[in-house]
Amino acid sequence: MDDQPNLAENWYCYAAVFSVTAIVMTAVLWALGRLWWCKLGDGAIYVNQAWNSSHTSQHFLDPYTFTHILHGVLFFWIAGLLLSKFGTFWQFTAAIVAEAGWEVLENTNFIIEKYRENTASLDYFGDSIANSFGDLAACAVGFLVAMKFGMWRSLVFFLVVEIFLLIWIRDSLLLNILMLVYPLDGVKSWQMSV
Repeated sequence: MDDQPNLAENWYCYAAVFSVTAIVMTAVLWALGRLWWCKLGDGAIYVNQAWNSSHTSQHFLDPYTFTHILHGVLFFWIAGLLLSKFGTFWQFTAAIVAEAGWEVLENTNFIIEKYRENTASLDYFGDSIANSFGDLAACAVGFLVAMKFGMWRSLVFFLVVEIFLLIWIRDSLLLNILMLVYPLDGVKSWQMSV
């Protein structure tokens, strides 16, 4: 039984978790020396480039925002399995904290260099704080979409977004994970041939 705050009736509890987590994440990223916004000064909220662009991961939204929506879907599934006794509020909290943790880890020199060495992201130098905030928001959206859709419809949603990203930018969440863990030269060449 889920006796935690109901999202529709107590949205402010979910918003408070998101806000506090975002503030802590922002402080840590700032302490790591991350820039607030794109150093090139472009004020666009969304940038459409995925490869060979100094703007990718520097604006609030970019093509990789979709992978962070999928993070939320995955976290919904994982939290549902591991935290089923705790209800959706605590599952949401765990998902948001996990995403914020990933955003911090993703912006360490170790992971930045892994991306640059193992993927086609040669121009990747980490995320701006605004982009990390956008990624955190996208994860929350993905969690809420999965919560609304349920397991099977969210699985279809996940697969459709993965295929869409592979066609559009030659990358996706699953391919991104593969390339970080087990880089394949053929995939990297395919991605760079855009």
